[in-house]
Amino acid sequence: MSTTSQAKPPPDLETIANDLAALKQDFATLIADVRASTTGRASAMAYDAAERISDTASSLYGQATAQAEAGAKALANEVDERPLTALLVAFGIGFVVSRLLSR
Repeated sequence: MSTTSQAKPPPDLETIANDLAALKQDFATLIADVRASTTGRASAMAYDAAERISDTASSLYGQATAQAEAGAKALANEVDERPLTALLVAFGIGFVVSRLLSR
């Protein structure tokens, strides 16, 4: 008689055990959802940062290109206006560089 009552737990304990198992499953699902959400947000943030960096790099490239074109035009105008001076300056720079490289 005492063995049959000890073998089967009371219905209240069985209900609590089932509730605990369900709670454990719900908690595992919650943790998985939080991890997925965090990964998704981190991915979105990384994509946004990469997009901003790309936009900034494109803008800087455009500015550098514009400045280089302006410098090239200014140099071309200077050479057109003073060809002899430009030739002498180029010769002087070449001479100094050749002397530095020969050492």
